[in-house]
Amino acid sequence: MTLSRSCVVALAATLLGAPILRAQSLLENLTSNINIEGIDPGSNTTFDPDTGIASASGGVRITYGDTVINAGRAEYNSNTGDVIAREKVTVWKAGTTYKSENLVYNIKTGELTGNDIRSSITKGTGTLLYATEDFETETKFIERIDGNSTYLTTHDVANPNFHVTAKQITIYPEDRVVMKGITVYAGKTPVFWLPYVSQPLDDEVGYTFTPGYSSNWGAFLLNQYGVIHGDHTLAKYKLDLRSSRGVAGGVDFISMRHRANQENFGTLKLYYANDSDPTLTRTGGTRDPVDADRYRVNFQHRIYLPGPEASTWYLDFDINKMSDIHFYEDFFFEEFRSNREPDNQISLIHADDKYVATLEGQFQINDFYRATTRLPELSVDFTRQPIFNSGFFYQGNTSAGILQEKFSVQEKEATRALIDNGEAFLKESSIVDPDTGLASTSPIDQKGFNRVLGVDPEAIVGTDEVTQALTILRGQLQEPGYTRLHSYHEFLYPKKIGGWLNVVPRVGAGLTYYSDIEGGANQDLSTETKALFHIGLDMSFKLTKTWENVQSNRFGLDGLRHVVQPYINYSYLNADETEGFPSIDRLAPTTRPRSIDVPLFSAVDDLRTWNIARVGVRNVLQTRRDYQTLDEGRFRDATTDNTTQTYTWAGLNTYVDVFMDDPEFDRDVSNLYNELFWRPVPWFSVWADTQLPIGNSAANFTEVNHGFTFLPTRSLSFTIGHQYMSDHPLFQNSSLFFTRIYARLNENWGVSMNHVYEADDSTLEYQSYSVHRDLSSWTASLGALVRDSRNGVSDYGMVFSLTLKEFPQVSIPLDTDPNPTGRGGKF
Repeated sequence: MTLSRSCVVALAATLLGAPILRAQSLLENLTSNINIEGIDPGSNTTFDPDTGIASASGGVRITYGDTVINAGRAEYNSNTGDVIAREKVTVWKAGTTYKSENLVYNIKTGELTGNDIRSSITKGTGTLLYATEDFETETKFIERIDGNSTYLTTHDVANPNFHVTAKQITIYPEDRVVMKGITVYAGKTPVFWLPYVSQPLDDEVGYTFTPGYSSNWGAFLLNQYGVIHGDHTLAKYKLDLRSSRGVAGGVDFISMRHRANQENFGTLKLYYANDSDPTLTRTGGTRDPVDADRYRVNFQHRIYLPGPEASTWYLDFDINKMSDIHFYEDFFFEEFRSNREPDNQISLIHADDKYVATLEGQFQINDFYRATTRLPELSVDFTRQPIFNSGFFYQGNTSAGILQEKFSVQEKEATRALIDNGEAFLKESSIVDPDTGLASTSPIDQKGFNRVLGVDPEAIVGTDEVTQALTILRGQLQEPGYTRLHSYHEFLYPKKIGGWLNVVPRVGAGLTYYSDIEGGANQDLSTETKALFHIGLDMSFKLTKTWENVQSNRFGLDGLRHVVQPYINYSYLNADETEGFPSIDRLAPTTRPRSIDVPLFSAVDDLRTWNIARVGVRNVLQTRRDYQTLDEGRFRDATTDNTTQTYTWAGLNTYVDVFMDDPEFDRDVSNLYNELFWRPVPWFSVWADTQLPIGNSAANFTEVNHGFTFLPTRSLSFTIGHQYMSDHPLFQNSSLFFTRIYARLNENWGVSMNHVYEADDSTLEYQSYSVHRDLSSWTASLGALVRDSRNGVSDYGMVFSLTLKEFPQVSIPLDTDPNPTGRGGKF
């Protein structure tokens, strides 16, 4: 029975007139939302209309929204919204359980207070258990919990081997635990005391050490101690010992404010190594001399102006200083693999709904890397926006700056050496040896000159070829640079024709002006103007078919909808091209198709005439879910109102570029592209990206990248993939297989293994094996790896870790896994 608030008085009269009625159903609903019911045969329920208080005893259950309270007896005050529960109270709220003898819950504010509360915080697959004398939350979302005289542990047994007591505690369930007056116990023995600790729930704090051995480091012991400074900065202090390298150390400072985006903001990393043997390499090869004092300084941060709160004005810093070109490779191999030549730049940015303005300074700090400098460059990117109520839209960008490409010291030295060899050869070729009667017919570095000329490395080089190569080399010594003004503006008119055909015609024009041009093959070029004119047309429509009766728990189907979307993107660009121009913002080699939308084409200097139609069809299968997907097949919780949502179950995008004028190669048609994914459930996903040649151009090639991830049980997961490349004009043929397997053998043991095998030359490039042991409050891991360098010298290593955990669990500890990405190692 459901009663509104207006029925409370009538219900009270009934209760007074019929006292023999019992609690089983008398107070099912005092409001339209709260439900009170007796759960034992002897339950009693009363209601006082004067005070608005309902009482129940003998076993009672109270339900309100996502909150359920079981207690021996309870009172509900309809005026204040307080539920006062006593005797063996258990509260279930938002997936968390609270237990106490006395507890007060306010249904209006969501505030929860009580004495001697016992509860837990779940993070990932682990749990932080706590008991506190005084307990209070501020809001119904339990965003903050305050307590006094608190006991905490991560060891879920009767007598934990590790626990902490605190005089005061504040818990932010999705963030951190702040404690004052802390005593740390090993068993029942206090081991140390701290006045204040702010402990993140998802960051490494405390001491960790990683011993091991690798061919590049020798025996090593990596030590780290993490601590929170001032409740705003996580500091990770490092002291590393390597038998083949010596002593090294440093610190990583991480802003708690930006910790969710640590890759870009809020970090300062300092590291110094006194390298006892800088000549050591992973491959066994030789290298140029490197100084023993080796270091890094990395600073990535965002400062809001005027600060400290987020605003539309901010300064971005990305500073990366290294001692030498091999530092990342020798000490931070994972960063070497992902970003071996980091940029250095400072940007002042103003973000508006209609545009983003950036004043950027990009410079060369590490002279052993080639770098593009922008000293400075001002750019304004206008987002797509309506022009009044005309139906037209506008987008565009304008930039002006002083750009230069700075060569590395090694490049300059190699170029000068080749010039010296060529000049010596030309001089010697005119001198006849008196003993043999012959002149010199080949330079010392014949392959080097052929590389400059772009011909067969084994071709015979004579005086004509060397003279031609010297002209190119002398031009290469002069670093490209110019002052550039670029402006492009585009207008669009989206329209739906007949209620089904989406048409977006677009027209754009722009101008790129260069002055003070330096470098390049055309030495007479000092200024240049490039006019741009672009027209394009997007057309698409959708066809759908729905099958409501398709149901499958195994494949996660609650109805099925098929969406077919044929589309065409036509793009014509007219852009003047100057022979011998020293491009800086230019195209990089890739296997992926280029963008044919001018505003998205970042290689401004390589804008050239094209006439292309990208024709394709998208197929999507959709179903209903109470959760949505994030990247890489991960899922998030349901919305607050538990409404179902459309979930993309599978998809296939098939398209091809038809060239009327190919800007890069002389092609009539590109490869046939297919991009497939299937993510029916969180524990299974398939992907396949392919491009197959359908034309007869030398630029057409075959590429197939595909694989799947499968978790057949909670204790086993594996990923198998294959990357195939054949007949690419710039990249080598490859047929590479990779696997990543993790198995939890039981509650305490887990194993993982990873392999990378190149079938084209039958090389097992990489293999790693790890054993993981759960020790209640600790995680122990032992891993080994071997990396084949293809020169007869293998890089190998072994690593052991023993870490005091915040949350006991059996999982892959990625920071100690020799192969955290599946494609290479950490050390």
